[in-house]
Amino acid sequence: MDQELLDAMRDIIVKETKKIVQSETRKIVQEETKKIVQSETRKIVQEETAKLSAQVEENTQILRALESNKDIQNARMDRMEHDLAQLLGSNKKVEDLEDRYIHHSHRIVIDTSEAVEKDAS
Repeated sequence: MDQELLDAMRDIIVKETKKIVQSETRKIVQEETKKIVQSETRKIVQEETAKLSAQVEENTQILRALESNKDIQNARMDRMEHDLAQLLGSNKKVEDLEDRYIHHSHRIVIDTSEAVEKDAS
């Protein structure tokens, strides 16, 4: 009877110990898995951030080049507008001269150096 009692107690202890060991093992595995996932996630985020940083730097350089090009183009456009205004002014002057040349009249005075009598009639 004592042996049966010991065997029964042993079975109970083994079952309970097994449950405790399984539970603790599960907790440890979950904690370690969580640590591994966090570590790998951190590595991936750092790698992706490094890639993005390089891309952002490249994009910044491209934008600066485009802004510089835009400034150059704006200066050229301003110069062209100035030149166009000068050409329009010159064209207006030419048109005015043409108009005066085409629509003009002359007053001809003939000086004979002789006195001319006018009739007072």
